[in-house]
Amino acid sequence: MKRIIIGLLLSAGLSGCHIYRTYERPELSGVDSLYRVPAMTEDTMSLADFSWKELFTDTVLQQLIEKGIANNTDLNIARLKVREAEALLTSSKLAYLPSVSLTPQGTIKSIEGNSPTKTYNLAASADWELDIFGRLTNAKREAKAVLEQSQAYKQAVQTQLIATIANSYYTLLMLDKQLDISRRTAEIWAENLRVMKALKKAGQTTEMAVAQIEASKLS
Repeated sequence: MKRIIIGLLLSAGLSGCHIYRTYERPELSGVDSLYRVPAMTEDTMSLADFSWKELFTDTVLQQLIEKGIANNTDLNIARLKVREAEALLTSSKLAYLPSVSLTPQGTIKSIEGNSPTKTYNLAASADWELDIFGRLTNAKREAKAVLEQSQAYKQAVQTQLIATIANSYYTLLMLDKQLDISRRTAEIWAENLRVMKALKKAGQTTEMAVAQIEASKLS
């Protein structure tokens, strides 16, 4: 019992004697850019503050984006990296707790045909690492940094995916519109060619004028 009390007192006394100092970010004045220009303090809202559903209200595009988010391989890998980092952080937090091990044993003895005698033995041991030199603390901070990095990477992959899908969607809409305009233009040139041939047949225009209209239609 005395050894346990002495160990607790030592751990409490050494907990405040770390050999490292916690990093503290220095206070900075309200400046921005490389030239230390005072930062604007008005409205700081940007597109990054809105969800993609608020930016893209087209229901068809929203369905395409949702399908891409659910099935994109790179994004699924990024999700798995986030889960891995979360498990690593949980493991580093559990390292502060004592580890307990149990070793149960049992024996059966029978002498000269007598009824067997059963003997049970349950041995337990506990191990607790004191974070005197900050190894566990640094491991937890590293795991937390890895988690934040994985989350940022996942967000970057998802943002790039959404931008690619939206850009492709609007490009297809533009091409569809251009195709529709081209078809209507071709119909107009075909009608002009029909009129010019009728005028030539009536003797009111020349073969050269008809050829020019036909060349424009083909172009």
